[in-house]
Amino acid sequence: MDYKVEVDFAPIYECVSSLTAFMGKQTHNALDAGKLWVREVQDLFAPAKLQQMREIMKATDDFSLAPYIWSCPGDRSVNGFLDWIEGLSTGQLYDIAARLKLSVPSNLPELRSKTSEALREWDAQYFGQIDPAILEGLGREAEARRSSLNGTNDKEVYEQATEGMRLYPNDLLKQVILIPQYHARPFVTSAIFDEIIFTSYSCDILPPEPGRPAPGLLRLTRALSDENRLYILRLLAGRQLTFTEIVREVGLSKSTVHYHLIALRAAGLVIVHYDHKNTGYSLRLEALNDLPHQIGAYIEG
Repeated sequence: MDYKVEVDFAPIYECVSSLTAFMGKQTHNALDAGKLWVREVQDLFAPAKLQQMREIMKATDDFSLAPYIWSCPGDRSVNGFLDWIEGLSTGQLYDIAARLKLSVPSNLPELRSKTSEALREWDAQYFGQIDPAILEGLGREAEARRSSLNGTNDKEVYEQATEGMRLYPNDLLKQVILIPQYHARPFVTSAIFDEIIFTSYSCDILPPEPGRPAPGLLRLTRALSDENRLYILRLLAGRQLTFTEIVREVGLSKSTVHYHLIALRAAGLVIVHYDHKNTGYSLRLEALNDLPHQIGAYIEG
């Protein structure tokens, strides 16, 4: 049974995404914004408040707000959404989870309260002051992506938006929600449930400084500048391999191969085949075929 794709955006999605990106120490090196952004944001918070927020995020690590954001019937600004979800009774919280057939933690009201507390602090000290062009651009991206859906091309739109995520239908999956994100670039992240998947995909909303290369071109050239990454691409040409098979073939540690795959994924150089149980990788030739044009267009100005 085929799934349907819907494109959604609201400021609260990006607020959650930016906080998660900031708190994810293990991914800071791979973030387009980099460690400089992390240090600049850290300076906005008192150390004690920052530690409190880290503890909250750690305690709520497995809790996804995406289903609740998607279900929110009214204002989905940061304050509008948080006011709404804080006002829900325990029964209403569980009703939403039951309707979407989510696995429900026993301490759902506590998770709701802790997450809301961290997001209000994040919005007050950082997110509320970001460049309005980011949210405006994400809104335009969502509208453009939404208009590209024609009722028959759901899988193609999903793969194009995520630059290589190939999501296969199964007996359970009914709906996929695509959400554009900026702060967490170049990552594509998903909250996966039995019947619905929420996938946040990267968008280069703000233009580069005059004369500087576009972020997508930088990701592509960086991905191709490493011997091991080139070898991985060669392995994936014409066949599909699992992560374990790639590790065995390349002869590097799992963490190192994972890092290389992040770079290749960010550049759109690999297709990630996901069927709700297994994940495989293969070469995505579209990105390579477009490289000469991108470099030529940039150099010639």
